[in-house]
Amino acid sequence: MKSFYIITNSTRDEDLAFTRQIEEFFRKNGLSFFTHIADVNNGETYTDENKIPKDTDCVIVLGGDGTMIQAAHDTADLDLPLLGINLGRIGYLADVEKVNINESLTDLINGRYKIEERMMISGEIVTPSAPNHDKNRSLNDIVIHRGGEMRVVNYKVYINDKFLYDFRADGMIVSTPTGSTAYSMSAGGPIVEPMSEMMIITPICPHTINSRSTVFSSKDKIRISAEGYEVYACFDGHISVPMTEKDEILIMRSSKTTKLVRLKDDSFLTVLHDKFQ
Repeated sequence: MKSFYIITNSTRDEDLAFTRQIEEFFRKNGLSFFTHIADVNNGETYTDENKIPKDTDCVIVLGGDGTMIQAAHDTADLDLPLLGINLGRIGYLADVEKVNINESLTDLINGRYKIEERMMISGEIVTPSAPNHDKNRSLNDIVIHRGGEMRVVNYKVYINDKFLYDFRADGMIVSTPTGSTAYSMSAGGPIVEPMSEMMIITPICPHTINSRSTVFSSKDKIRISAEGYEVYACFDGHISVPMTEKDEILIMRSSKTTKLVRLKDDSFLTVLHDKFQ
């Protein structure tokens, strides 16, 4: 790898000390780079894929898991690997801790790494009266939830066009294996090895005795409706799309994946161990 694109979350590296450290490392090693400082406090996106140089080999992301997820969204069509520098709390996606930056970058430029491909899911809002449907991707999850009123919603869930069940709940989470350690886990869902290929449906605060998650193949198609209710579909906690009472959302595996650079073989197990200490 000889050419890099650096994305910095300005709220995580306020004085840009870690960004400048990485830039200096690349200069000393005769490598090319371009830096984008994302002013997320002013609603700026993490990057514009059209501004990433065509010869870029790898995207370096400084921030936490949230920054990594948004960078994955912004660069998904470019098929570039992402290396995360963790400036947040214990992260599942950001592989490098700030005390090991130079050592980790040395491993990277010398080819001592592997690439993990994480599945993504797509969600398409199907509106009977409109030919053009709203479609977005997620690395972690798609959450269907009620609006501002405190009320229980009745969700109908179909798998491959076959009715599965009704769920009276505050919301429904459809997560990827990567997202199994995020909102889904907080709602009582299982932790899944992130390289697995499956989708997990987890109800949020279900008003029923049966509150278990259900795991499906990545080849399945999930369809969820909230007949009679206006709800929202939220993609990775970032993009929120309103759904009318007649809309449905069709969720399936995306054709795109997120490529993560891994410098340690046991990164997920190590983080999982540390998280539960």
